[in-house]
Amino acid sequence: QIHKELEESAAMSGASWGTTFRRVILPLLKPGLVAGWIYVMIVSIRELSSSILLYSPGTEVLSITIWELWENGQYVELSALGVLFILALFVLVMLAQWLGKRFGVKE
Repeated sequence: QIHKELEESAAMSGASWGTTFRRVILPLLKPGLVAGWIYVMIVSIRELSSSILLYSPGTEVLSITIWELWENGQYVELSALGVLFILALFVLVMLAQWLGKRFGVKE
């Protein structure tokens, strides 16, 4: 929650609305926006059931490709793609934890 006083003090100092947004509000919102984006990315990458239901030829996502490799018995390719998938998720989770420690609520 961003206090109204911060916007008012910027306006009293002569800053326009755009300058106030760019220099006061956006830097305060940035950690929350980045953390929210990472969380949504992690959850959406793991979602398979809706991808299978909404899948049409030519619009394959990574989870559909993994599913098709498993169905066709291509286990070597499946293993390689699965490792890359897990590494990508691991990087996202580590980034979220690092951002949480750096910009999170201090006790």
